[in-house]
Amino acid sequence: MITGKLLENRVVIEDKKSIDKLRNKAYGTLEDNKLYLGLIEALYLIEKEKLELSEGMDILEAARKEREFDIKFLVYKDLRERGLIVKTGFKYGTHFRVYRGSLEEHAEYLVHVMDEKDKFKGYDLIRTARMANTVNKKMILAFVDMENDITYIELKRVKL
Repeated sequence: MITGKLLENRVVIEDKKSIDKLRNKAYGTLEDNKLYLGLIEALYLIEKEKLELSEGMDILEAARKEREFDIKFLVYKDLRERGLIVKTGFKYGTHFRVYRGSLEEHAEYLVHVMDEKDKFKGYDLIRTARMANTVNKKMILAFVDMENDITYIELKRVKL
């Protein structure tokens, strides 16, 4: 079992063997010989009984401070269980960037999670489709319904 320590909004792993094991599965970000996991990654590993926390506040409480955490976690888990590599999509203005093979290749998808009952504006969709097109990725909207079922829809921008 890998042991980590919860900081404010991420979990740090300091054991070299554990770092190597997680990096081989494309988890976390390496900084100063420490591996930092996002809260979604850490909760996924805790749920899979691969990670335990040595100290820190309640991770679920910390995670739920993040807007729409529960539905983002649901989509993250679904994508990981499909064998995909999931990293944050923050720099692209989306929730996740998703890789099919390895991190050595470029991400194939940008995924934005939406609660099915929420309203969204057309220009938000245009903006995300345009961003994905600009960085040569497929834009996927992940709609989560009240039963926690996920519907994935590819959004394309078409020039006529």
